[in-house]
Amino acid sequence: MRRLALHGAAAGAVFRRDVAMFASYRMRLFTTVFSTIVTLTIFYYVSRLVNAKEVGSPDAYYAFAVIGIVIFSVVTSTLTLPIGTLRSELLAGTFERMVVSPFGPVRCIVSLMLFPVALAFTTSAITLVYAALAFGLDLRWPEALAGIPVAMLAAFAFAPFGLFMAAAVVVFKQTNAGATFIITAITLLAGVYFPVSLLPGWISWASEVQPFTPSVDLLRNLVVGTPLADPVWQALLKIVLFPVVMMPAALAALHVAVRHSRRRGTITEY
Repeated sequence: MRRLALHGAAAGAVFRRDVAMFASYRMRLFTTVFSTIVTLTIFYYVSRLVNAKEVGSPDAYYAFAVIGIVIFSVVTSTLTLPIGTLRSELLAGTFERMVVSPFGPVRCIVSLMLFPVALAFTTSAITLVYAALAFGLDLRWPEALAGIPVAMLAAFAFAPFGLFMAAAVVVFKQTNAGATFIITAITLLAGVYFPVSLLPGWISWASEVQPFTPSVDLLRNLVVGTPLADPVWQALLKIVLFPVVMMPAALAALHVAVRHSRRRGTITEY
């Protein structure tokens, strides 16, 4: 129990450090929120042009797109910002402190995901409030509150990809292309901006073998009342089982990457 408490305190220290670093750039939160607001505004006016049977009215498509943007920012928060932070640690020479700390490099790297997820939840809340106030997005209450644990499960389901990318950063020092490929694939296959029913048959199977499509569908159902393609239990089962299977493999890959880089003497190189 004491060991768990110590690990929690160390992870909390990494989280507080990341918060302080983010806050030190005074305009960073503003620019993050402002870019989201611009995206929401653009999608609202684009939605005025949409009237298709797959999504219904322009308002229905706007709700569809807003929830896609929200869940996309949450699930990718475990991929883009953590590996960027890890890369910055290597460039600045501060990753060495993590390597030699009692907490260990693997736990430190995992802890780098805490702040990005918290930031994604904050910007997602602002996104929903802005869309509701500015453009009349009709949120379901109190069902929308159930979207919080669903979004957390979705982020956890996506976390193994972030850990695999972090392992690649430790070994190869560069993973920009891989991260971009994963994000693009999720955007296209998970129904972030359009229904997966529009995908051609030869690729549509890919939307069913990963947890992000059910995450998007379930969150849309809870927050704006979009009908579910599958039963709730089936969507939750996919979301939960994916990290149960993939997380041990991702952690093992990160351990192997750290050991490999230590043997080669390149763990703190950039």
